Amino acid sequence: MKLASFGKTNVGMKRPHNEDAFYRNDTVGLYIVADGMGGHKAGEVASNMAVDSIKNYILNHAKSTEQALVDSIYVSNGLIFKSASANPQYNGMGTTIVSMLFHNGGATLCHVGDSRAYVLSEGKLVKLTEDHTYVNEQFRTGLITQQQMETHAMRNVLTRSLGFSEQVRVEAQKLSVHAGDRYLLCSDGLSHMVADDVIAELCGIPDAVHAVSTLIDVANTNGGDDNITVIVIDIAE
Repeated sequence: MKLASFGKTNVGMKRPHNEDAFYRNDTVGLYIVADGMGGHKAGEVASNMAVDSIKNYILNHAKSTEQALVDSIYVSNGLIFKSASANPQYNGMGTTIVSMLFHNGGATLCHVGDSRAYVLSEGKLVKLTEDHTYVNEQFRTGLITQQQMETHAMRNVLTRSLGFSEQVRVEAQKLSVHAGDRYLLCSDGLSHMVADDVIAELCGIPDAVHAVSTLIDVANTNGGDDNITVIVIDIAE
């Protein structure tokens, strides 16, 4: 299995600094997007802690497995929670996470929060993650409509994130990987500003660099309300 990727982050049009962080490594097959939150740049601290701790955990383990990725996120959660508890300026900081680890001809996908993963296969875009948000839970139980969810005042309220408590539930799934597929990881700065049908169209741009840059440009054109981070991963063979 040969992997080829491109990733980019952008501050957006309305935020004073970028609290997103990302990592990609085609050799190891590891990809991470984190969207931090918290005052006094604590969100930036949380997202970078998450990326660094997950990356270091995986790189220091000889065997890439599904459990290794899950465990790395548990470790990350503990580190962020302890740092937030010990440092008043970081009180309440946290981050979302979406991460993929390719191994043994397949992949493991883990996420906490509302950063997303999609796959583009044979021209069809499929969302692989469910947002851990208050409005998505309301929608899934039939209490609000899709249209209401998109404009709800509590749209950005997370029900799960790294660092807010000692314990966290990580959503993990095994994926079958096929040559020609393209995976997309992103923060909500993309998914909240660009409709899925537009993401599908732009994600299909053959050149990964052009695809990622255009997705970010469109999110900014649509308002750029948040930081925007996008990774595209192509399965070459």
